[in-house]
Amino acid sequence: MYLSIRISRLSNLLFFAQKTDGHNLIKFDLQKYLINDDINRLFYGENKNKIWKQIEKSIGTQKAEQMKKAIVSLDQVFTSYWYKASRHLLLWKQYFQNNQSLFQQAILELKKLSGINHFTTSKILIYLISDPVNNKEISAWFSWTPKKNFIVVEIPLDLKAPNNFFPLAVLAHEFFHLMLRENKSLFLKITNIAKKNDKLFTKLSKGIPSRIFLEELLISSFIPEGYLSEKYFNTKIISRISKPKDLLSWRKFIAFKFYQTAKKYIDNIRQIDENYLNDLISFIKQNAK
Repeated sequence: MYLSIRISRLSNLLFFAQKTDGHNLIKFDLQKYLINDDINRLFYGENKNKIWKQIEKSIGTQKAEQMKKAIVSLDQVFTSYWYKASRHLLLWKQYFQNNQSLFQQAILELKKLSGINHFTTSKILIYLISDPVNNKEISAWFSWTPKKNFIVVEIPLDLKAPNNFFPLAVLAHEFFHLMLRENKSLFLKITNIAKKNDKLFTKLSKGIPSRIFLEELLISSFIPEGYLSEKYFNTKIISRISKPKDLLSWRKFIAFKFYQTAKKYIDNIRQIDENYLNDLISFIKQNAK
């Protein structure tokens, strides 16, 4: 199995328009459409003409043409940026491809945790996006619909591909999200637990939907902050003593506290079950006071 990595000029142009002030140079309210998640998802596709046809269906032919002209008008500014960014992304593509074998070993563990037998990583497109604003570390997110799944990795323009394997763990974290959705029974349990504890998660999540907040903590108890990252990607588990205040600190806190539990599930080839989920909820409640 290989990684299906894409470097799309059009999706990078969209991201560039979102992150910079370029849209202020034009009269058309481009930003109104760029903040629409449904529109954003359409820009991650294989065929440019098909992308614009889908946008036409979504917002109408006239607005789609206006949007297209607005984006094209930013092309000149983007071209000079893209000259450097595209070469940088190629180096990152090579980084991920060179470490595919190690990555796939971790994926096999995630399949067991998810309780699924069939999941082909090569069917999930991975889009590498150059970030002109963030200069610290990579971030990633996934998109899931019944018909189309993909992952986006946002990479700061000046961030060099490292000698360590942490970016692989970040990518595996996003694949884990998609795997959980393949096990409908397990995903339903996660959804129901999130609904049952909605008041708690609403208090802690600060705007993040309850199910996503719970899902992030569950996945992070294994990767990239947890035991699975240590096992395959040589990352250090951060010891957290103070009470967590935001999603990132909660993720690190849970990963540290659930280290032995996660290790037991992985080493004994156990699927995530109600016991694991209930223990996770109990622990969150104890530390949310």
